[in-house]
Amino acid sequence: MGLIALHYEEGQTPLDEDEKDGLLIPSVTTRGELDEVEQRNI
Repeated sequence: MGLIALHYEEGQTPLDEDEKDGLLIPSVTTRGELDEVEQRNI
C-alpha cells in the first residue's frame, strides 16, 4: 500500500492543530485564510 502525496497550491496548506489553537476565528483552516484575515487586521 503506497502513500498518497498531497500537493497544495500556495495558501492552501492546512494549519496543524497547534496552529489552530488560540485562533479567534474557528473557520480559518488554511494558511491562505489566516493570511487574509491577518491582512484585513493591519
